[in-house]
Amino acid sequence: MSEQAALKVLIVDDYDMTRTLLKIILRGQRFEIVGEAVDGEEGVAMCTNLQPDIVLLDVVMPKLNGLEALAKIKSMARQPMVLMVSGAEESGVVEQAVRLGASGYILKPFNTASVIETMNQARDTFILRNAAEIKRH
Repeated sequence: MSEQAALKVLIVDDYDMTRTLLKIILRGQRFEIVGEAVDGEEGVAMCTNLQPDIVLLDVVMPKLNGLEALAKIKSMARQPMVLMVSGAEESGVVEQAVRLGASGYILKPFNTASVIETMNQARDTFILRNAAEIKRH
């Protein structure tokens, strides 16, 4: 695959340490962190304004939880890929997130290699999806 521009990433998590760890893990990869939100409401608003390519979205947050925020993000005209981030391993949460349109899931505590692999898979899917969109138009 040819050299691609860095994809824009929005991190939505109420825990500062989680946002910081994700930024450290993604440093030096082909991703640009364009914003950070501390709750679902702020995350949805930032999605509208920043138009990220990928959103890392925590499941458990104040104001608007991750699943509610996911539903709002997926109803937008320009839909980013959304990867849910949580320590919640319950299959019901994962299934509901996928049903609402999540592209993947990153579990806490983070495994650096796993996070990078999941992000690279999301990037590849994003690039292929956009190439297919261009061919249709």
